[in-house]
Amino acid sequence: MDVVQLTPEVAAYRTPGGIPVRFRLEDRGFCSSQGQATRDQLALHLTLGRLQLLRGFDRLLCLEGVNGVEHLPHQIETVRKVLRRFRGRVLLADEVGLGKTIEACLLLREYLLRGLARRILILVPNPLVTQWRDELEGKFGLDFKIPPRTATSSRPEFWQSTDRVLVSTSFARTGSRPAAIAAAPWDIVVVDEAHHCKNPQTKLWQLVNSLQRRYMFLLTATPVQNNLVELYNLLTLLEPGHLQTAQDFKRQFVRRGNPRDPRNRHRLRALLGEVMIRNTRSLVQIDLPPRYAQTIVAVPGPDERQLHDAVHRYLRQRTPPDAATSPRHCAPCEEDAACEEDVPRERGLSRLQIRSILAALGSHPTAVADSLEKISAADPEAARLRQLAARITHSAKDERLLELLRDSHGHRVLIFVHSLRTLHRVEDLLTDAGFRFATFSGEQSRAEKDAAVERFRDEVPILLCTDAGGEGHNLQFADTLINYDLPWNPMRIEQRIGRLHRYGQTQDVFVFNLCTENSLESRILALLNDKIRMFELVVGEIGSILGNLDDGDEFESVVLRMWMKAGDERQLAEAFTSLGDALLDAQSQYLESKELDDALFGEDFE
Repeated sequence: MDVVQLTPEVAAYRTPGGIPVRFRLEDRGFCSSQGQATRDQLALHLTLGRLQLLRGFDRLLCLEGVNGVEHLPHQIETVRKVLRRFRGRVLLADEVGLGKTIEACLLLREYLLRGLARRILILVPNPLVTQWRDELEGKFGLDFKIPPRTATSSRPEFWQSTDRVLVSTSFARTGSRPAAIAAAPWDIVVVDEAHHCKNPQTKLWQLVNSLQRRYMFLLTATPVQNNLVELYNLLTLLEPGHLQTAQDFKRQFVRRGNPRDPRNRHRLRALLGEVMIRNTRSLVQIDLPPRYAQTIVAVPGPDERQLHDAVHRYLRQRTPPDAATSPRHCAPCEEDAACEEDVPRERGLSRLQIRSILAALGSHPTAVADSLEKISAADPEAARLRQLAARITHSAKDERLLELLRDSHGHRVLIFVHSLRTLHRVEDLLTDAGFRFATFSGEQSRAEKDAAVERFRDEVPILLCTDAGGEGHNLQFADTLINYDLPWNPMRIEQRIGRLHRYGQTQDVFVFNLCTENSLESRILALLNDKIRMFELVVGEIGSILGNLDDGDEFESVVLRMWMKAGDERQLAEAFTSLGDALLDAQSQYLESKELDDALFGEDFE
């Protein structure tokens, strides 16, 4: 591990965990009289850095270099406790919305910076893979490899040669992958929504139990869902023998005839306090102001309605007969190839193309024209639809957006759009209407993004941004959110809300959701709002609910599969009704487990 001088003023080295560390030579006092550092001076600096790492955990290294993460006291104290008292094996059981993912990422960064870990495996439910990847990369600067859906992921060589892996639990536990993963040594294993490891008979429990690991972080807001034996099974993965044998545990702590009611509660709580950290909202004193949500339905004009119906007919004609019944998780291929969702089929469009066009249809006609551009070169019908979409420059949602903005005088408004094409169209709309605004998107440099946020805070009342642009910045000085279009993933919607309704917000927050009448997005919105009252949930709860769905697939994939399978609007409505019932069941499971956990862990662990 050598120090490399990048410029006469700056040098850098990598920690044993692989994280680059830059430093200014003049700040360290190691510059020679000629303004250049000697190799001996650089070596001295490196030795000093190593010694500082060994001094203890009073000074956390992980807090420097993160992006858009508040340094909340309970999260920092959790990191210190894991390092000092729990020796890298802990059940993080904070209540929903208190930042277990942030705590785990801070711990990963700390272990990497100190050279205490290099190889890390993160196992999460399939709906949470994207969220974890965004948090790791965008906020903590940590790159993780998501295994390809090919034969490569079944070979032990992949897992042994890849130091940082983020993988869904459903993908990791199928086929020959469990043996390949278990054959590789890991410094840290992280399991999110760990309550799914409650049964030793399941493949997931057996996979986690078989892993070679030095440290382990289990994350769940609801460690117990049905009975206390599940808690024993979970903690056996973490610290085998801590609760003795299953028979001893039942005899000491489980009341006969009622496995949900513990005996010797204080003794059990003391044992749990040795392996578990649970922060509650009352303990950390996070009390957010109220949040209000309203759905604004835009009635399309004749041209827009014609486009909507024509695109749906076109896509149904080009949906492959077997597309809706293809497996959710691709089986390993004989050769490394693209995932089957990305590959156009001989008799129609690929799932990815269909999904892209449907999402554009829920955004703006100009986005539809953009999504059809490549296809239209070889498809006359797609070319005709593209021309039809391009002629519609003003949509029904445009009018409703302008109405909302005219009524929002005195408020700071954040407008989210899904695609860059829609963003540029809304920019033109706001400019023509005379509104002052700033733009924040993935097209901009970091300096440009920071300048946009500063303008929004100090000068202009509106910030227009994409999903990619909104990550990593906290905008709690704003109080109004307008979802011009809606992502199909409910956690993406929740992340948008979390930009405003978060720690530090002092005002009531207003959320307005725009959707076109009878669109796919309007069905999704009605489902989430009417069935589980999504916009009244604590930020973070939707992930726990979706994790209880039987198929364990990403929500947007469920929606796409339903649309492709339904032959008409009636069948689609029936499919959404069934999905709504499944969501209600998933929410009931979450609420029951939360009630039990609150009874068991109501007091704070010290």
